[in-house]
Amino acid sequence: MKKYEIVELLLNLARLGALRKEIFISTKKLAKELRVSRQSVHRKIKELEKEELIARRLTARGQYVKITQRGEDVLRSLHHELEVLLGEIGILNLEGRVFTGIGEGAYYVSHPFYEKQFIEKLGFKPYPGTLNIRLTPESMKNRKKLESMRGILIEGFVNKGRSYGSVKCFKALINGSVKGGILLIERTHYGPDVIEIIAPVNLREKLKLRDGDLVRVEVSL
Repeated sequence: MKKYEIVELLLNLARLGALRKEIFISTKKLAKELRVSRQSVHRKIKELEKEELIARRLTARGQYVKITQRGEDVLRSLHHELEVLLGEIGILNLEGRVFTGIGEGAYYVSHPFYEKQFIEKLGFKPYPGTLNIRLTPESMKNRKKLESMRGILIEGFVNKGRSYGSVKCFKALINGSVKGGILLIERTHYGPDVIEIIAPVNLREKLKLRDGDLVRVEVSL
């Protein structure tokens, strides 16, 4: 099923109330709404269930469905993308406090395969290391928005049988003075309250940062 078909069906289910609760679905009514056959609707519903975008329960009366968190994320992603395209959002602000990480950032950021992509897509060669910040509770909402946006994809790869995950990144301004980027890493030891920041300079030295210092990040969309 094509992406626009998924979104259209999820939108129709959301209008019927499936975002907030389990609802009874009449394939006949939904087919009329979508202007397709009942067989087509049945197939599409099953595909949404297979992709874990909805939860479905069958009874003697018929079927009940509810949009899952994964399905809601698809709709939120569309919403956030439209906000950006319509000019309602241009910059997202994040704040967090510096902490010392486990030291993996230097290895991954300086790997030739990743480094080449950072130079091509972000416009700078990153200092070999990341600045780790733990977001404030107020910034978590904007972090969640970023997760649902497309961003700049740094592709993963396989080398000598080892798999390296992809990274989504966004151009950013750190403390109002240093241009860099934030990384949303596919495979990470950190929780969703942490972001890793790269820049062409050592951010700790340039901004005179120590653990516990507050860092402000303006993310360009």
